[in-house]
Amino acid sequence: MIHTGRTSDASESAVAVGAAAAGHTTVEESPLLHSATLDENTYGDLAAPRSLDAGITLTCIASAMLVCLAPLQYGYHIAELNTPRKIITSCDKDAVHWVSLPMCLPMNDAMYSLATSIFAVGGLLGSLSAGWMAEKWGRRGALLINNAPFVLGPLLMALAVSPAMLIAGRFVSGLGSGAAVVIAPMYLSEVAPLNYRGTLNMFNQLSIVLGILITLTIGMLANEGPYWRISVGSGLLLACLHLAVSSFAVESPRYLWSRNRCAEACAVLRRLRHTSNIEDEVRGWSASPVQQRSSSVHALLPERRGILRGAAEADDGFSEVSSSADSLHNGQTGIKPDNGEVAGHRGDALQADSTNVTIFNIFRFAQYRKPWMLVLLLQFGQQLSGINTVFYFSSSVLEKMFSSQVSSILTMMIGVLNVVATASGALVVDRFGRRPLLFSSMAAMAVSVMLLGLGLGLKLNMLAAVSLYLVVASFAPGYGPVPFLLGTEFFDIRAAGAGGSWGLAANWIGTFIVATAFLPLQSLIGEWVFAIFVGALVVCGITFYFHVPETKGRTIEDIARKFK
Repeated sequence: MIHTGRTSDASESAVAVGAAAAGHTTVEESPLLHSATLDENTYGDLAAPRSLDAGITLTCIASAMLVCLAPLQYGYHIAELNTPRKIITSCDKDAVHWVSLPMCLPMNDAMYSLATSIFAVGGLLGSLSAGWMAEKWGRRGALLINNAPFVLGPLLMALAVSPAMLIAGRFVSGLGSGAAVVIAPMYLSEVAPLNYRGTLNMFNQLSIVLGILITLTIGMLANEGPYWRISVGSGLLLACLHLAVSSFAVESPRYLWSRNRCAEACAVLRRLRHTSNIEDEVRGWSASPVQQRSSSVHALLPERRGILRGAAEADDGFSEVSSSADSLHNGQTGIKPDNGEVAGHRGDALQADSTNVTIFNIFRFAQYRKPWMLVLLLQFGQQLSGINTVFYFSSSVLEKMFSSQVSSILTMMIGVLNVVATASGALVVDRFGRRPLLFSSMAAMAVSVMLLGLGLGLKLNMLAAVSLYLVVASFAPGYGPVPFLLGTEFFDIRAAGAGGSWGLAANWIGTFIVATAFLPLQSLIGEWVFAIFVGALVVCGITFYFHVPETKGRTIEDIARKFK
C-alpha cells in the first residue's frame, strides 16, 4: 500500500482495506460491475498503464452498443413511412377490415406529408428537453426513461384507426428520437478512451443508418395488404429490447463525478479502462471549473489520491470510501467549496461558475458562445447539403430505368452503402482526425450533388442514378457523423446537455426548412435548386476551415478551454 505521509491518505486507504477485509461491498452501477472484484496483482498500484492511454475494452464496447439501441430506433422511425405509402393510403373508407382494424387509412398527399413531417416537430421538442433529462436522470437513466415514447408511438401507429392516430404516433416517436440522438452521443464521448473517442462516437451514426436499413428491409417485405402495420409497429420490439438490456450498460463516470458520486465514478472508470491508474484522467475532471468543488485543485487532489489508492487495493471498499469522498466535498475536511467569484459581466455574458447552464442561457456564457454557434452551423449546414432530398429522389430516379421491384432493391442497396460508408469513417476518424474527414466529405459531396443536378437537368438518368450513390458514399463517413461528434467534444460536462440539445434542434429545424422549401424551389428554378446545396457546402466548408479546431487526441476539458 502506498502512502504520501499525510494522515488523510493513510486513513482513506485504511477505510478501503478495512472494508475489503470485513466483506464484499459492490458498487451496483450496472450488471457489468455487479460482480467486479479486481485482482490486486493486476490493478494493484499507480504504476499500471494510464487510463488516458487505454484502448477500447469489452466493457466500453458493450455499454456503447447497448446505449446505441436508442439512436437505432431514431433511424428506424425516420424511414418507416417511406416504403408503405401506397398501401397505407390506397383504399376507400368501405374497404375490408383486418382484425377489427381498417385495411388502410385513406388520406390525401397533404395529410400524408403532415404525418411524415410531424416527426421533425416531435424531434425538435425532444432534442430541446434532452439536456435537462440527461442532467436529471443521468445519461443511462434518461435513455431508459426515453423508451416510453418509443413504446407509445409504434403502438399508436400500428393500431391506428384514423390518420389522426398515425400522426399522433409519429409525433410521439419523434419526441423519443430527438432526445435519443442528443443523449447517446453525449454518453459515448464520456465513456470513450481519449484515443478512441471518435471511433466510439461513430457508433451513434452507424446505429442510425442501421436503423434506416432495417426499416427499409422490413418495409420491402411487408409492402402489401395490411402488413404496413407490422412495419410501423416493429419499432415497439426495439424499444422493448432496449428496456430489457439498458441496465447492463454502465453510467457515464463523468456524470457520476459531476454529481459527487466519486467512488462510483472511479469504479466505473477503472472497469471501462481496465486499469487502476485513473488519476490523470480524474485530475482533468477536477481541474475543470464545472466541478465547483475546491478553491485549490492541488489541495484537493492528494485527498483523492488516497481514495484512488485505497480503491486500487480493494475494489470492494468503494461504498465505504464514498462517504469519505462525500464529506470531503461537503467541506468537512476544512476545504470550502468554491462558488466562483462574484458574477462579472461583459455586456450580457455570464461569468459565474455557479450558474447552471441551460438551453435558455448557454449563449450568454462567453466561454460557450463560439462552440454553441459552431455546433448550430455544423448541424444546420448538414441539412443545407440537401442530403435528405437525395433520399427523396432515389426511388423516382431509379424507377425511370428499372421496374418497381428492382428499384426498391436498389433503394435498399443505398441503405447498405450508407452503413458501409459510415463504418469506414469509424475506422479512420481517430487516425486522420475530424477535420480531414469533414472537409474531404464535404468536397466530395459538392461534386456529387452537382453531378446529380446535371443528371436530372439534362435527363441523363444513368448519371443521376450513379450520383445518388456517390452522394451517399461521400456524406456517410464524414459530414454525417462528424457534426454529432464535434457537438459532444466542444462542451465540458457543465454545458454538454444544453449544447447537445441546441445542436440537434438546429438539425431538426434545418430538416424541416429544406423539406418544406425544396419542392416550391424546384418548381420555380428547376434543377438549379441543387446549385443552392452546392453553394451551402462551399460556404460552410470555408467557415469550418477557419473556425473548427482539430479535436483528435485532446481531452474535452482541453478543447473547452481553447474556446475561452
